[in-house]
Amino acid sequence: MVESRTRRRGANRTEGRWRRQVRRGMLLLGCWTAATGCDGGSCIEVCDLPDEGWAARQAIVFTFRPDSTSVHRAARRSGETGGAWIDLMVRHRNDFPYADLLLEIKGVAPDKRFWVDTVDFPLAEPDEEGNYRWTGRTYSNHSDVTHRYRSGIRYRTAGEYALSIRQLAAPDTLQGIIAVGMIASGSSAAAVR
Repeated sequence: MVESRTRRRGANRTEGRWRRQVRRGMLLLGCWTAATGCDGGSCIEVCDLPDEGWAARQAIVFTFRPDSTSVHRAARRSGETGGAWIDLMVRHRNDFPYADLLLEIKGVAPDKRFWVDTVDFPLAEPDEEGNYRWTGRTYSNHSDVTHRYRSGIRYRTAGEYALSIRQLAAPDTLQGIIAVGMIASGSSAAAVR
């Protein structure tokens, strides 16, 4: 009888040690995921803007790498719908004077192919009385708005992609934008240089 108690204690110690190692591993995995900016295959990057405002010539550049499976799938199935997507996020103060934000977006692929888009990013919508109300999530002093920039993306080549965003709303400095961000599905954060 004494031997079985000893064995049970040893088994419980081993089981407890194993559970602690699993918990520690899950904690480290969670920290690594938060640090790299990835949540289930999406790369999230946010750039906080200075209090002085967003200068007209200031471009915000985000870099990301599509997963190799996204690139290979796109190469095999060129006629298939679906694909990856990119969302843009804007955080602005509630006293921001405009209902939309005009943006110039330049994208560069690893093979140096590029594209340029001009996007009218809506921040508010009119209600039935003609008054504008902020879209997205509104908090006490700011609003967060996210819209789909592109969908059905098929990456042709593996490597680092860059997305440059510049405001076209003000000729000098635009006041009231707090942060700009990007979410790229099926991607990971590019290496920090």
